[in-house]
Amino acid sequence: MTPTQSPSPRLAATALCCDLAAHGTVRATAAALTAMRQTLRPPSGDPLPGSVLKHLDEQTIAALSAAYQAIERHDLTQTSFTDWAVLAAPRFLGRTALAHTLQRYALEGAWGTSPHVIPHRTLHAVSGTLSLALQIHGPNFGIDGGPGAVCQTLLAALAMLSTGQLPGVWVVLTGWDREPVPERPGTPSPNGHAQPAPVCGAVALALVACRPDWTGPRLRLLPATEVSHNGRTNGHVAHPAPFSLEALLAGLGDGGIDRGRRSWRMSCGGSVEITVN
Repeated sequence: MTPTQSPSPRLAATALCCDLAAHGTVRATAAALTAMRQTLRPPSGDPLPGSVLKHLDEQTIAALSAAYQAIERHDLTQTSFTDWAVLAAPRFLGRTALAHTLQRYALEGAWGTSPHVIPHRTLHAVSGTLSLALQIHGPNFGIDGGPGAVCQTLLAALAMLSTGQLPGVWVVLTGWDREPVPERPGTPSPNGHAQPAPVCGAVALALVACRPDWTGPRLRLLPATEVSHNGRTNGHVAHPAPFSLEALLAGLGDGGIDRGRRSWRMSCGGSVEITVN
């Protein structure tokens, strides 16, 4: 057997780069997502059937809305995504729905549970649904469902782009800010006060290989040896903040990216930069 060769230090420390062709962001409460489920339509083409939409997880609804927003805002309605890939990182997908299912199972047995829980509330559900909605025939994966998923998903996306075999990759990151916790019927809220409604966030990024004539935002993954810093404070280097879904939502704002550089520190080492010249 031929032993596997480890990458050389020079290759392992290479920065990866791609163009951010489009991006969309969504922040919505559970009530807003319920309304969105009834009205969700793509910028062009046929919408998903209502029989599919009604079973989707709330994070999937937010992801679809963010992708549709990115397509419409950045004028990609005529773009064919047939050969693209979709990589998703839904954070703790389906836990609330599973809690409800277990409660109903305890009360009603198997007849009280839905067969749609498994296909629509597991790791690959978001990427699979997006591939159906955008008529994508390329690979689609749920990369990771934990709190560090955003870093792993970006690494996988740029690794796939670097092969030159894909015209683009959709990266979709979703998660709840304060995950909904189902209450037992008749149980009062803590201290008798209603809690602020949890908010589901979603970011959809359309990534393509770097183009020489591109003047829009560009995303780079830098190894630890090349991490850029945002500035200096009292003579000390100000290190980038940790990279997360919430950091990306704040950095992208309402859809516009100002000129300059935004940088975040990755938990797996190195950093993420978005620059606009």
